[in-house]
Amino acid sequence: MGETIAFASNERWPCTFFRWSAFAANGMPERLSFDRVASIYDETRSLSPKAMSHVLGILVDELLGKKVLEIGVGTGRYAVPLQKSGIDVVGVDISQKMVDQGLSKGMRSVILADGVRLPFVARSFDLTMTNHVLHLLPDWRDMLLEIARVTRDSYLSVLERAEEQSGLQKEYNDLARKAGQEVEHPGVRERDLPGLLKPDLVMPVGPFSEVLAAEPLLDELEARSFSAQWNVPEAIHRQAMATLRSRWAGREVHHRYSLEISFWQVGRLVELAKAPH
Repeated sequence: MGETIAFASNERWPCTFFRWSAFAANGMPERLSFDRVASIYDETRSLSPKAMSHVLGILVDELLGKKVLEIGVGTGRYAVPLQKSGIDVVGVDISQKMVDQGLSKGMRSVILADGVRLPFVARSFDLTMTNHVLHLLPDWRDMLLEIARVTRDSYLSVLERAEEQSGLQKEYNDLARKAGQEVEHPGVRERDLPGLLKPDLVMPVGPFSEVLAAEPLLDELEARSFSAQWNVPEAIHRQAMATLRSRWAGREVHHRYSLEISFWQVGRLVELAKAPH
């Protein structure tokens, strides 16, 4: 079924990587791999150090002593610091290059597998989490059901609530839509799950405020750093970027947001998976 490869190992930080062949089985929807942006993923998606510190502090308190699964572990933005804080985290992802980035940072206990067909027996984990994953999946409901199968207690996600209703990515998407290009992913964003089913527990973090130079953000968009851009035709992309640069050259972006660490009891995931969307 798979192959276990030891990348590094010692008594305190055992590190194994497991390749699970079932994720490529017939009948699975095509998956969007983030291999193409693995080398820049952390610098283009990470929370600010202050926000991440606050989130990790809460997660360590909540997860200590529990066995945790993170689906879409990627480069280990959460898994690596949690593992180094003593949390037992197993990661799952489909992207070899994203996982390689995580391994280079000390991530361990990683499985290359599809989150809709997990290679675990029922009730293997106390808690499962996803972050920025479900929107990529047309079969996101099936993933929630699979999480319910392998989890004993809870499902969690770290949700971002931006105060402003605009931003460079949103403006780019709006420009692409006006040019006739759809940029939405097929699934549901984790931040929209509370609108489908109220969480059992919400732990607020923040608010936070950041002032960022627009130019580096424009460069990220120019390089198609975000998955919603990958299918945008070149002509539409060039026109959108020309418009954004004319609007934002030399300006600053003010980003104000809060975070919510949201928990659902695993017994309610079937209800969440069936909720209209």
